Amino acid sequence: MPIANKYPITDLIAACRRYTETTHRRITFEYSLFAGKNDSEAHARALARLISGMLCNVNLIAANEFPGSDYRRSSKDHVRKFQQTLESGGINATLRREMGTDIMAACGQLRRSVEENKG
Repeated sequence: MPIANKYPITDLIAACRRYTETTHRRITFEYSLFAGKNDSEAHARALARLISGMLCNVNLIAANEFPGSDYRRSSKDHVRKFQQTLESGGINATLRREMGTDIMAACGQLRRSVEENKG
């Protein structure tokens, strides 16, 4: 995401730690998984190290595919393994329930079709 270039991850995580330590409120991180891009066990271990000790939850999201995209969704096995790796690292992780993928209306997918855009 373009905004990621403005705020270094180290600064963002430090701010999140300050927030949880000050407020004692849990933070939820949304993590979209893309096949072969960020869904390996090594990625899960790196994420666990990054947020270790923080009062947080990671909501795992299998990315949604759509025509024209080079990105593919992670397999269910990869998503489960990623979750297990986080949990073995002491990180609470949940899987986002999917709704609307059958009609291209899942999270981030609502858009007009190419045919509709030609008018």
